[in-house]
Amino acid sequence: MRTAVLCVLLSVATASAGSGTNELTAKEITAGRKVYVAKCAKCHKFYEPKSYSEGDWGRWMEAMSRKSKLKTDQDKLLRRYLDEYRAGRIPKAKQFSRPRRASLRTFARRVCARGKGWGSSRTFHGRPG
Repeated sequence: MRTAVLCVLLSVATASAGSGTNELTAKEITAGRKVYVAKCAKCHKFYEPKSYSEGDWGRWMEAMSRKSKLKTDQDKLLRRYLDEYRAGRIPKAKQFSRPRRASLRTFARRVCARGKGWGSSRTFHGRPG
């Protein structure tokens, strides 16, 4: 019985591994980048996936997937997106310079400190609050 289960598992693993690289389409790359921005970049900076071993990266992805409450399809897409990046098939997105990031943080803090969201009560959608 164990042998049969092991054979089935090995055949499934080799079939999926033998199917070649499952490269992302342009639409999937855009969707993967959106998931990254919405679920990862909102909390922390970009950590270069290539600087981690395969095992360490897998553990971090597992932990962060749970922490950010990714849905199963989001998790799969994000992992594929970052795996493609690790393999060098997706170029690194342009990032803001350090002074520009500081300027954006200051702007966001000021807006949030007002407590009214984006814009004052007089200018929001052109109507008084």
